[in-house]
Amino acid sequence: MRRNTISRIGSLSAFVLAFSSTALVQSVLASPLQDAPVAQVLVAAAPISEVTLYQGRAMVSRTADAPESPGLFELRFEGLPSELESESLQATVIAPNGDCKLLDVRYLERVSTTDVTNSPELKQAIANLQIAMRESEAIELQAALLNDQNALLNSIASKTATENAKDFGSKALDPTALASQVAFLASARGELIQQRLKLDARRRDNLDLANAAQATVNALGGRTKLERTAVVSIGRTSNAPATVTLKYLVREAGWAPRYAVRADMESSALVVEYNAEIRQSSGEDWKDVILTLSTAQPAQRAMPMDVASTFVDVYVPPPPVEGRSFGFAVDAAPVPEYRRSEMDAPASEALANAAPMEKSAALAAFFSDAQVVSSGAVVNFPIPRAVSIPSDTQKSRSLRIASIETKPTFTHVARPLVESAVYIKAVTANTSSYQFLAGPATVFLGGDSVGKTTLPDLAPGAEMTFWLGTDPRITAQRVLVKKDASQRGIFGKTDVMVWDYRVDLKSTSTQPMTVEVFDRMPVSRNEKIQVRLLRVSPALETQEHYVEHEKPQGFLKWTVQIPARIAHEKAVETAILWSVELTKPTDTTMIGNPE
Repeated sequence: MRRNTISRIGSLSAFVLAFSSTALVQSVLASPLQDAPVAQVLVAAAPISEVTLYQGRAMVSRTADAPESPGLFELRFEGLPSELESESLQATVIAPNGDCKLLDVRYLERVSTTDVTNSPELKQAIANLQIAMRESEAIELQAALLNDQNALLNSIASKTATENAKDFGSKALDPTALASQVAFLASARGELIQQRLKLDARRRDNLDLANAAQATVNALGGRTKLERTAVVSIGRTSNAPATVTLKYLVREAGWAPRYAVRADMESSALVVEYNAEIRQSSGEDWKDVILTLSTAQPAQRAMPMDVASTFVDVYVPPPPVEGRSFGFAVDAAPVPEYRRSEMDAPASEALANAAPMEKSAALAAFFSDAQVVSSGAVVNFPIPRAVSIPSDTQKSRSLRIASIETKPTFTHVARPLVESAVYIKAVTANTSSYQFLAGPATVFLGGDSVGKTTLPDLAPGAEMTFWLGTDPRITAQRVLVKKDASQRGIFGKTDVMVWDYRVDLKSTSTQPMTVEVFDRMPVSRNEKIQVRLLRVSPALETQEHYVEHEKPQGFLKWTVQIPARIAHEKAVETAILWSVELTKPTDTTMIGNPE
């Protein structure tokens, strides 16, 4: 009875399982999967539309229209450049109605043989290269044959020498035969040498032909090429307009700041011409693109390096070891195992898992009076017109970013202790909203170039100082007027030394000038030696920075106003006078003589 029940239950289970399986199959067959769309593969017509140029990379954007019909599509962006960084590939979809979705981005590489049917020059260059390669094989075979012949001659010479050595001194030695053998060996070797010289010349000529043919093949595209393709998968549910943009970083492209500083003292003007030197040999031409220069650095790490802990402790000498007299323990205590925590992980490991720094494309403004709007620490300079820059390894080009007019203060600087020439200094501020990056600058005064300098990184509003060379209309001469030495005291003698100085300023300029004059006095590093500044005319500078930082170091600074020279009269002369007194015990030897 129980067996029959189990049998019925088993039959019922089999029936339920069969029914369930049948229902599942029917459900799957009736599901939407049977009508799942098949991706349609299309080649995207996507020329380069935008380029963001960094100082060591470039972000290239290619934009294509999405297919107008609904469905699943794979858009192939072909012909990507050789300097592409594949890990930087990204895609965006712009669909106002939200009916177009980005599904996937893939990168493919394929090596293919170059089609030479449409390039007779490449076909001929490949043929020339193949001829040179076959000639090279023949040359190497000939060289191997000459090596074998040389080895055979060496073997014959060795055997001849051995046999003649045995017969030396005996009646069996035949001098005539020996001479004939030596002459034969010399002739045969001479002939081998001549053949080898001709073969080496033939090898060099063929190598030149092969290199020339290879260079021509490379210039025309090579015998094989590596095809780089990005595949962007999208899904559409309507035919509303939408665009797909592929972005990627390329190497061998970048920009660097270059400046031209033009100063005019007559009009009290100073203009900084902010230029960009652009180089690009990425392997693809940029034609009529929207170009943006950016101060971002995508190759730079996005996070700082970790600071490791450092520990100090009291030194405890190890206990002496019995039976040893070396003064140190031979069997050192075991070093505890150091277990690295996450905080101790090397920066390289942390960087490997870090997300790349977000690149902001802010800013509006580039040319002339355009405004600049920065985003965080990144500044972009959009070029307000289409730009074409071909890929070229030999050339760079220059683009103007802006011309910034400033309001400088011109000052003459004299350091008569080291030279009589007086230099012109212009102090101004970055009155623009442009971020100046560190770079070389050529400085002009009027229409003349006065030298080169390097601008540091300068934020908007930062102060800038430019040296404009010497002004021949003014000189500064330092004169030691008098030097006295005496002693004071009755029981303890003290040496007293006094120096009187004068700086003569002469100006032939018909305009007033402000001159900063720098000199120095000794600074004592021992309380036994006392140094005092005596008579000073005119008074020293009272600027806070000078009083706090420069004056304690013994530097002397005057700001002198020199009036304009009246026409047809002699040069205007101005003098600075000061004295320095130094006292020390007579029995004390001093190092560092002021004069």
